[in-house]
Amino acid sequence: MKLFFSKNLRRTRSISASFLVIAVGLVLSTSVFVGFWQIWQNEKSSIKYEDERLTFAVQRVTKDLRAVVEDAARNVVMLGGTPPIQGILSARKNGSIPEIAEVEETIWKDRLARIFLSLAESDHNLMQVRLIGNDGNEMIRVDSSAGNAVRVKQKDLQNKSKRAYVRETLGSGKGKINYFGIDYNREFGVIQEPRTLVMRVATRVWGKDDESLGMIIVNIDMSKVIAKLAHSIREPQQFVLFNEDGSYLSEPAEIVAQWMTRSAQRSGKRNVDTDFPHLASNMVADWAGGPTDTLGLKTQDYIARVSRIRFDGSTSDHYLLAGVMTPMAQLLAQNREMKQQIILVTALMALVGALVAFVLTHQFVKPIRQLSDAARRLSLGASVDSLKLDGEHRNDEIGVLLRSVYEMASNLEEKQKRIIAILATAQNPILMINRRGIIREANEATIDLFGFSRQELIGKNVSMLMNEHDKMHHDSYLSHHGKAPPSKIFDGGREVIAVRKDGSPVQVHLAVSRLQIKGEIFFTGIMTDLTELKKVDKLKSEFVSTVSHELRTPLTSIKGALGLLRSASLDGLPEHASKMLDIAYSNCDRLSLLINDILDMEKIEAGKLSYEFQSFDVIPFLEDVVETNRAYGKQHGVLFKLECPDEPIRIFADRCRLEQVVTNLLSNAAKYASDGEEVILSAKADRETGRLRISVTDFGSGIPEEFQGKVFDKFAQADSSDTRAKGGTGLGLAISQEIIKAHSGTLDFETEAGVGTTFYIILDIPPEEKVGAEPEAA
Repeated sequence: MKLFFSKNLRRTRSISASFLVIAVGLVLSTSVFVGFWQIWQNEKSSIKYEDERLTFAVQRVTKDLRAVVEDAARNVVMLGGTPPIQGILSARKNGSIPEIAEVEETIWKDRLARIFLSLAESDHNLMQVRLIGNDGNEMIRVDSSAGNAVRVKQKDLQNKSKRAYVRETLGSGKGKINYFGIDYNREFGVIQEPRTLVMRVATRVWGKDDESLGMIIVNIDMSKVIAKLAHSIREPQQFVLFNEDGSYLSEPAEIVAQWMTRSAQRSGKRNVDTDFPHLASNMVADWAGGPTDTLGLKTQDYIARVSRIRFDGSTSDHYLLAGVMTPMAQLLAQNREMKQQIILVTALMALVGALVAFVLTHQFVKPIRQLSDAARRLSLGASVDSLKLDGEHRNDEIGVLLRSVYEMASNLEEKQKRIIAILATAQNPILMINRRGIIREANEATIDLFGFSRQELIGKNVSMLMNEHDKMHHDSYLSHHGKAPPSKIFDGGREVIAVRKDGSPVQVHLAVSRLQIKGEIFFTGIMTDLTELKKVDKLKSEFVSTVSHELRTPLTSIKGALGLLRSASLDGLPEHASKMLDIAYSNCDRLSLLINDILDMEKIEAGKLSYEFQSFDVIPFLEDVVETNRAYGKQHGVLFKLECPDEPIRIFADRCRLEQVVTNLLSNAAKYASDGEEVILSAKADRETGRLRISVTDFGSGIPEEFQGKVFDKFAQADSSDTRAKGGTGLGLAISQEIIKAHSGTLDFETEAGVGTTFYIILDIPPEEKVGAEPEAA
C-alpha cells in the first residue's frame, strides 16, 4: 500500500543531537536567567533593606542631636528664671547705699554661679555656662571639662560685645531662644587648642518690670556629642555632619579618601560640594527637613540618607546636615560570593541537564525512529501488518502516538482498498489528470468505454479522448481552471463528444472537479455514457410531442363543439345540463393548459425554447399584465394592485416569456389569497447594484414548511387534494424558474405561515448604452 508519493527520499538527520542541544540549552539558559534574576533580586533587596537601616539610623541621630540642643535650650530658660537673676536686678535697683548693693549683688552672683556649677557637673555635654551683661561683659562664667566644672575668676572674664552671637541675642525680644551654628571655640578671639566644636544656645534675661539684665548662654561641646553619635553608627555605615555652608563637622577619613574628587585634591578645599557632589545637588534650598523627614540618595559609590536639622524655625540661616551612608562596594561584597555560587550551580545544572537529556533522548527518540521508519516503509507501499512498533504498548503519550499512527495507517489502507474496489466496480468511467492533462488514474469502466488498455491510457495526455474542437481549447481550460480554488469546475456537468480508440464518437455527460494533493493540482472527471439515454430521451420526446399534438387536435374540436352548444342552448337546457357543459368546457381549458405546459417543459429540457430579447420599460409592461389579469382576479375574489416608482425602468428581456412568468405568479397568488384581499405586484430598482426586483405578494395562509423545498419541482402542489378546487398542473413555477434562469436572473420566495407569501424575480438592469443600442421589437 502506498499512502503518499515522494519524488525524492532525502537523507534525514537524527533528532537526538537537536533534542540534546535544545534540552541543554534550555537548562543552561534557565539556570543563567534564574541565577542573574536572583543576583538582581538580592542586590535590589539588599539596597532596599540598607536604605531602611540608613533611614532609621539618620532619624535616630537627628533625634539624639535635637535632644542635646533642646536640653540646652530648656536649661537657658530655666537659668533665666532662677531667683538669683531677680536678686541681682533688685540689688541694682536698691542702690541708695552702693556698698550694700554691691554686697547683695555679689551674694546673688555667687548663688547663680553655684547653680551654673551644678548644671555643668550634671550635663557633661555643656562646655560653658555664662551670664553676660547688656554691655557685653561676662558677669559669671563656668567652664566644664571632663566632668569638672570651675568658676572663672573675675579677672579672667572677657568682653564679648563684638561677638555676633552676643549682639544678636541682646537685640532679641523677650522669650526668644537663639541658636547659633557650630564652630570652633575661641578665647580672647583666638581658636582654643585643642580645637573643640561648640554650639551656642542663648536667651535674654528679664526682671519683673521687664528690665533686662543681659543674657544667659550655654556652649555645648559638639565634638563630644558628634563623637558619641558617630560611635553609635555601626559599620559599614558612616556618619557625616555638615554645617550650613557645607563644611565638615564630622569627617570619616576612609570615605573622604575614597570619594574625594580630583579638583578637591588639587585645590585642597574640601566640603560637601567637592566630596559629595551628588549629595550637594540634591540638597535643594526648599527642602526644610523635619524630625522624620529624610532625603535618600544612591550612586555607584554609596547609598545615603540625609536629614536637615533646623533648631530655630524662624530663620533658615542656621541648620545642620546629618547623613548616614554606606559604601556600595561593601554593601554588595556578599553578592560577589553569591555570583560565584550561582555560576557553580549553573554549571552543575547544565551537566545534570545534559545527562537527563541524553537519557530522555534514548527513551523518546527510539520509538520516534521506529515511527519514522514505519512511515517511510508505508510510503514505499509496505502493508500495515509488516510494521514493527515496539513501543505501542507504552502507557504514555508515545504509546498513544504509536497506536494512533498504526490505527490511522490501518484505516487509510482500508479506505484505499475500498476506493480501489469502488473504482474497479463503478459503472461510470472515471479519470484523474494532473494540471498538464496527463492521465494519472483510470478505472475499468473507462477502459471498457474507450477501448484503450490501462497501459495505453496512464501517462498519456487526455486530449487523446477528445474531438478536434475540444483538443484546440483544452490547454486554455486547464490554465484557467488550474488557478481557481478547489471546487466543481462544471456545476452539474456538461455534455461532450468523446472519441474512442477506433475513432468513433461517443456522447458522454462529464462532471469535472478540481482538487489539490500535496500542493499538486489534479482534475477528476466522472463520465456517463449517454448513448442509450439519448435514445430513450429521443423516444420520450417524440412520444410526448406526438401525444400532445394528437390530443390537441380532437381537444380543439371538442372545445369548439362545447362552445357552440353553450351559446346555442342557453335557455333550452336544464340547469344541471348547463352546469355539466360549463364543467366540460372548463376541463377542456385545463387540458389545453396542461398540454401547453408539457410542450414548454419539453422544449426547455431539449434546449429548444426560443427567446426574443428586447429592450422595454417595465412599468407600462406591468400595468398591461395587471389589466389583462384583472378579470381573473375578480373571478377569485381578489384585487390586483400595482406599486411602482414613477421613473422608467428599462430592461433587456423576452417580453412574452416574462409576461408568462408574472401571469403565473399572479394566478397562483389569486388562487391562494384570502377572499376579498389584495394581491400586490411591485417593482423596485436598485441603481447602485443594477438589479430589478419584481414581487408578487398575497396575504393568504403561506406555504407549509414541509413543502417549501418542493415549490419549484415539476407537478408539485402543496395539497394534491386541493387541485380540483384551485386548478393548475404543478408545472407553472418549474417553467417560470427555467425562463428566469435563461434571463440570468433569480426566482425565489419568502413566506410566513398565517401572514402570506411573496414570490420575487431578480433581473439585471443593463447599462444605458446597451439598452439604447437594442431596438425595441415591433
